[in-house]
Amino acid sequence: SLGGRQEPPGQEEEVVKISERFGDFMENCNNKFWVPVRQEGGRWISLSSSSLVPYLPWTPGQPNGGRHQACVEAKFDKLNGSFQGYNDLNCGKSVRCFFCYLPAYQRFTLRGMCRESNSDTMFVNTKELAQGGRPYWKGYRNSEITYSSSSSSWLLRNISTGQVLATYNGTASWPVGRVQWLIAPGVCGPWGQNRPLLLSSCLSSEFTCGDGTCLPLSSKCDGVSDCKEELDERDCRVVEFPTNRHYKETLPPVGRREGKMIPTQVSVAVEVMSVTDIKESSMAWACKLQLNLSWVDSRVRWRDLRSNQNMNVLLQSDILPNIWVAALIFANSPNNEITIMDEKASLTVEKVGNFT
Repeated sequence: SLGGRQEPPGQEEEVVKISERFGDFMENCNNKFWVPVRQEGGRWISLSSSSLVPYLPWTPGQPNGGRHQACVEAKFDKLNGSFQGYNDLNCGKSVRCFFCYLPAYQRFTLRGMCRESNSDTMFVNTKELAQGGRPYWKGYRNSEITYSSSSSSWLLRNISTGQVLATYNGTASWPVGRVQWLIAPGVCGPWGQNRPLLLSSCLSSEFTCGDGTCLPLSSKCDGVSDCKEELDERDCRVVEFPTNRHYKETLPPVGRREGKMIPTQVSVAVEVMSVTDIKESSMAWACKLQLNLSWVDSRVRWRDLRSNQNMNVLLQSDILPNIWVAALIFANSPNNEITIMDEKASLTVEKVGNFT
């Protein structure tokens, strides 16, 4: 969530250097810390790359927990501080210090503040700016996000005036990700208010989970929950109707060229599944068929489209009576029957470009 990475040490010297970076390693960490290695399918792999870890200096008798102990700790001697080796542990029951490599310069964006607050939206986090061992964010103009030890809370503050714009004192160690901030009175209105703000180091091509973890945009609404809070599988409606003009679902999406109206082009594909009846005397026959109609509707916007068209299914609440659907009339049928959108029909969207 801070834009760092976790990589397993490649040799004993790296393990020792990591332990030396912890403040008061014996007192705060009890001479132990998590190693970013996990057991999966009987193999010990890196958390960052999922590749096999070549350096595994197990202590005698380790690993000994089978599948129940799938995480790894580095252990040091409590008397002389020497490195003893790795132990396997239960991931859910054990608590240890952890480490990660942070870049020297990391850019963050803050979303969700009201415009009248005049708060920065772009921040930078650097190792040199860390205060009291905690992260510190400096805005591009006149804002900062810093920790207040007196109030045990994080402050979004105007550097020039010293005014506190918002306060966060939730359960997370730092205010990265999507968390609830208390906006000070007079900042976004006359009264104070709770407002969700998103502080993220993710790129424009990535999705931010609630805890600040970055995922490829292709992971959003792909049917698999990658965020711990399943935020990537929420609000997965495919269609977004225009807000600046009225969408008329009774009219087809016609176009114009040089002042002339261009009719909507509807492609028709028919696949006969089976012939159910043949009447030679009346020269009539009945069949079961699959009918596919496709067209382009540029009046609406499409969201979170996947390459697999079957995953871009519109909900019935989106289709009727909200969106225009092409219909086909069977003029040679006894009652001039027409296609309808019911529970047996489906409406999907095909992704034809590399858009997100």
